[in-house]
Amino acid sequence: MRVKQLSSLEKRRIFLVLLTIVLLFIGLAGKLFWIQIAATENYSSHGVNLLKNSVVQRQRALVLESGRGEILDRHLQPMTGRIVKSLVVFPIHSQLQPNPQQVSQLVGILRTNTDSWRAFTKDLKEPQVWRAADGGKPAPLTDGQERQIEALHLPNVKVVEMEDRYPSGMTARQLIGFIGQNPDRVMNLYGADLEKGKVALTTKIGGAGLEKTFDLWLRGIGETSISYFMDAGKRPLSGLDARMIAPNNAFYPVKLVTTLDASVQQQIETLMDKLNIREGAAVVQEAGHGDIIAMASRPNYDPTSVDLVSKSWSNYALKATAPGSIFKTVVAAAALDFGVVKPNETFTCEGALGKYGFTCWRKEGHGPLTLEQGFAQSCNIVFAKVMQRLTPAQLESYAHKLGVLDEVGWTGKTDSKVILRQLDSEENGQLFGAHTPHDDEGVLMQTAIGQRDVMMTPLQASNMIVTLLHNGKGYSPRVVQEIRYQTDRVMESFEPHKLEGSSGYVSASTSRTLLNWMQEVVTEGTGQGLKGAKWKLAGKSGTAQTMVGKQEKVNQWFIGYGPVDSPKYAVSVVIKNTDPSESNKAIPLFKGIMDILASGSNGGQ
Repeated sequence: MRVKQLSSLEKRRIFLVLLTIVLLFIGLAGKLFWIQIAATENYSSHGVNLLKNSVVQRQRALVLESGRGEILDRHLQPMTGRIVKSLVVFPIHSQLQPNPQQVSQLVGILRTNTDSWRAFTKDLKEPQVWRAADGGKPAPLTDGQERQIEALHLPNVKVVEMEDRYPSGMTARQLIGFIGQNPDRVMNLYGADLEKGKVALTTKIGGAGLEKTFDLWLRGIGETSISYFMDAGKRPLSGLDARMIAPNNAFYPVKLVTTLDASVQQQIETLMDKLNIREGAAVVQEAGHGDIIAMASRPNYDPTSVDLVSKSWSNYALKATAPGSIFKTVVAAAALDFGVVKPNETFTCEGALGKYGFTCWRKEGHGPLTLEQGFAQSCNIVFAKVMQRLTPAQLESYAHKLGVLDEVGWTGKTDSKVILRQLDSEENGQLFGAHTPHDDEGVLMQTAIGQRDVMMTPLQASNMIVTLLHNGKGYSPRVVQEIRYQTDRVMESFEPHKLEGSSGYVSASTSRTLLNWMQEVVTEGTGQGLKGAKWKLAGKSGTAQTMVGKQEKVNQWFIGYGPVDSPKYAVSVVIKNTDPSESNKAIPLFKGIMDILASGSNGGQ
C-alpha cells in the first residue's frame, strides 16, 4: 500500500497546530507558576493577595470590639462600650469534641443545661458567642467562671473580653443613637476609604444621634477580632489556633467627652418611667453656658435592634410640637419691648372673647387682669387682646430673638475645619403654616396662645429660658465639649459660643421682667404645684390641643429655672398626646427633675 505524501502546505498546518498546543501548555504552566509562586501576594490588577485569601479560607473570625470611639459623660464615665467577659465557641471536628463529663461541668459553670448547650453547638459553622437565656446579648461571665472554664482546657471554647456597645441599662439612647449598615451612605461619605480598603460596604456606621454626627471621629481605625484557623476537616491547625487581631495604635479609639451627667440622666429617665410617660421629652441645660446636662426621650428603644418604622428611636427633645401657653412668653416679650401695653393696664376676661369661638381655659373667666397677672394665670383672653396690638412681623421677630423658630444646637467649624452640627435631625420651630394668612385676626389670636400652626422643640423651649437668664443673649447649647485621643490628649475642642440672632435681642429689662413673672406663676398662678420643691422655682405652664387622627389629644408642658435666687439650670418638659382627661404630669416631672438637680448640688435653697 502506498502512503500518501503530505504536501508542504499540509505539513505547515500540522506544525502550526502542534506549535499552538505547545505554546498553550507553556502559557498555562507559566500562569500556574505565577499564581502559586510569584504573585501570591499581588495577583491581578486589583492586587488580590492569594496567600492571604488562602489563609482566610481556613480562618474563622469573630469581632470582639468594633473599634468605635467611646462616648463619655462630663465626669468621664462611659455611656457606651461596656467591656464584658464572654465565652466564644468555635466549630470543631466531631472527634475533638469535649467528653460528656467536661460538657456536664461546663454547663454547670454556665448555669444552663446539656440540651441547650448541644443545640447551640450542633452544626456550628462559624465562631459564636454564648448568649443569655433570651438569646440576645452575650452572657457575661464572672472572674470565677472564667477560671473554672479555663481549668477544663476545652479545645473549642475560649473566654474573651467583648464590647457591649449598648448595655441593657444604657441611658440617653435617642441622643446617643445607633450604628448600622448603610452601603449608600458609606459610598457617599467614605468613597476614598472604600477604594483603599479601609472600610467595606458592610461596615457599620452611625445611623442616628451622636453616633451619626460624630461618625467621622468615632468609626476608629479597625476592629479587634479573635481568629481560629482550621483545616478542611474542622481540625485546628497546629500553632494557628485562637489568635487576637487588633489595631496597634495607642491613640485610638478616641473618647467623645459630652456635657451630660450620666447620674442625672439615669435618675430623670427612671422618674419618667415611674410617672408612666409614654411619649415625651425632658431637657436640662446649665444656666452658665447652656450646656446640655440631660436629654431624655420616650418611648424608649433597643439600639441593637432598631425598628425604623416605629420612630421610638427618634429624639423627641429635638422634634417640634404644639407648645400651647409656654409660647405666651414670646408674645409678652414683644408686647413689653414694643410698649404696646401699659404696666397697670387691665384686661377683662369673661371666659370668652365673643368672636371666632375663642375662649379661655377658665370658662367662668378671670375678671380684670394686668398682663403680668394674665401671664401668671395663663389667661387666653388677655393674650388675644394683646395680640390685637402687635403685627405678625413683630411677633415673628421676637420668636426669632428667643430662638424658638431656629435650630439652636451647637454648630460651627471644628479644629480640623469640618463644619459640624452636634445634634442630629434637630427641627426648626414654626409660627405660621405655609398657606395660613398671617394677617387674619382669628389666626393671630390662636397663634398668640401657642395653637393653630405654632410648633416648638423642647430644646428650643429650655434654651429660651437660658436666653432670658442672660438678659436676652443666649448660647448655642453644646452636648459634646471635646474629643480626646485614647492618651487623653485633646484632638478637637468645641468652645461655648453665643446664639447669634439675625433679628437682634430681647432687651435686658424685658428679660428680667419675664423671669420675675415666672416666679408669680409658681406663687400665685398655674404652677403652684411646685411650691413644695427643694428649691424655690419659677416657670411657665402650657397645654396644647392637638389631633391624632380623629382623636383630640393634649400636649402638657412646663418650662422654667431654679433655684430662683441663683439660677443654675433651665428645664423644659413635655408629655405628648395625652388624653384630655388625664391628670397633669408635666408639673410633677418638672418638680422631680429639679429635686434631682437640687440633691446633686452643693448648697441650694
